[in-house]
Amino acid sequence: MKPFPYLRKALAVVLALIVSVTGVLTAYAIVIKAEARSILVDISSLKVGMSSQLEVEHFAQRHKPHLGKKECKADQCWYFFEVRNSWLWWVGIEPGARFQAWVTVENGKVEGLHAELQRETRVFPTYPSAGIVEEYVKYPEYFRSGDTHYEFPTPVGKPYLLVVLDSQATPEQRHRAYALSLTCLVKPGGGCDLPCDYLPLAWKDWEAHLKSEGWEFGEYYPSRARCK
Repeated sequence: MKPFPYLRKALAVVLALIVSVTGVLTAYAIVIKAEARSILVDISSLKVGMSSQLEVEHFAQRHKPHLGKKECKADQCWYFFEVRNSWLWWVGIEPGARFQAWVTVENGKVEGLHAELQRETRVFPTYPSAGIVEEYVKYPEYFRSGDTHYEFPTPVGKPYLLVVLDSQATPEQRHRAYALSLTCLVKPGGGCDLPCDYLPLAWKDWEAHLKSEGWEFGEYYPSRARCK
């Protein structure tokens, strides 16, 4: 009896398994990216100093599967959400990545918002590559470097970009700050090692801000030509 029919069957089974696993992981990637996008859209719809705790509670209920923690004491509450690429990291398709968001409520009103995407690219020893957005009712003095309400307190050369706004930021500034690309949450392989991969619009604003003050990126971010 020739072994070839059995070999063909075995190869067909292996191929079917590969196709099935690929399909499952692709569907998983689509789902977690959509869930992270939904959280990002909802958190950016909140208004610091205006949105109520009831609105945040509705937000928390909509995203209950990803509500990792809620802490309340006295007149303050803190809501923390997280979406991880656990399966994609576990099978080695991509490095570990996570989308995080949190809301701070004080005296019944939203006091602060935070959204970020991190990816363990290992291009810097102390912090992952990331895009980070923070918004406050009043711009914290320890961040302030000028008189604007949309700033970039990020040292040049870091693998992340931090954008900070306050309640007087314009709608366009908020739009550009919260235009967080979630591709790096589910992107196979390497890459995602530049801040522009996470905050493409804010990156351009940061670059323009540096140039207005007489600074350049210089030797930092040597592959930044792709940051269009």
